[in-house]
Amino acid sequence: MALDIPIYYYTVSCVTSPKSSRNRRISAMTTLMCACVLATAACGGGDDSDTSITFMSGGGSYGDALRETFMTPYSEESGVEVVEDPTLSYAKIQTQVEADEVTTDIVPAEGYWSVQNCGSLLLPLDPEIVDTSEVDPALLQDECGAPLLTYSTAIYYNTETYPGESPDTCVDFFDTGAFPGKRAVRSAALPNPLVECALLADGVAVDQLYPLDLERAMAKIATIEDDLVFWEAGSDSETLMANGEVDLIMAWNGRAYAAVADQGAPFSGGEGDSFLIYDALVVPKGVSDPDAVMELIDFMMDPERQAELTTRIPYSPTVEGADLADLPEELQPFLPATNPEMAAGTVVQDQRWWAENGSAVADAWQSQLVT
Repeated sequence: MALDIPIYYYTVSCVTSPKSSRNRRISAMTTLMCACVLATAACGGGDDSDTSITFMSGGGSYGDALRETFMTPYSEESGVEVVEDPTLSYAKIQTQVEADEVTTDIVPAEGYWSVQNCGSLLLPLDPEIVDTSEVDPALLQDECGAPLLTYSTAIYYNTETYPGESPDTCVDFFDTGAFPGKRAVRSAALPNPLVECALLADGVAVDQLYPLDLERAMAKIATIEDDLVFWEAGSDSETLMANGEVDLIMAWNGRAYAAVADQGAPFSGGEGDSFLIYDALVVPKGVSDPDAVMELIDFMMDPERQAELTTRIPYSPTVEGADLADLPEELQPFLPATNPEMAAGTVVQDQRWWAENGSAVADAWQSQLVT
């Protein structure tokens, strides 16, 4: 859904001041572009350079974090204007590409969508420009997406409902006898890790999860249907936790942190089973200057910058070497990167399976769970 807030513009001069070896790769292309602009001005005519990158950010706190960590610093160091579009719409990208009128240059997309549309709506990354060598290999699931951040769907429990207990595994989540109460899950079918969680609860080993047995998973989900509550936006999951409206919840770790730290929600957990998902930076086919866009993506792969992003929004970096030692102490238990017990129970969701089987999941979800 488009957000009704203004688009922001960031304009800087053609003077560059790189601060790291990766920044120094803000390329001969950019330098040449700036030189051409200056040369035109020196000759007494011509307009300012109209080269810019339009970044579809999604707005809100996510957009704020991306702007402060990447967009503005990149503009200041490269001289390339970055224009923020605070919407986030896959349909908008598809329409632009199919009409051959692409105005969006870069999108932080869910991993499954990157896999699903690689080569059709999205350009492959240029390995000569974008360095993904420090990215966790488990997250490199297609040629078009540069993983930017990870977030986990983990199981959290109401400490007032279950004092002295810690039901945060999939077996616990599906055991309504031992742990009665309302369970909240995301309403969207894709890529909903309730499917994986159902199979773990039904006895499937972690290393045997994929390819997912959808029929078996939906049958297991049917056993707890009467106890399910659905949340749509991430803010809804925070509200359910803060108000104590549910007893167990599968929630994004950043939202759980916000509910507990900011709103005093009586919830704990996250150290049992959890499912790691990533957002990837993608480039639509038909952008006017793909090299310039990929220079920005490369800038965003820097470990220090990704660590800085985590200080602004509570999700983990994708690259090795990102130092998270200075994060607030209360945040660290919510991130697998800083909580070994959470990391031990983490399953990296296979976005390739979800890309291939999304329609089947959506159909099954609609027929069984949506009334």
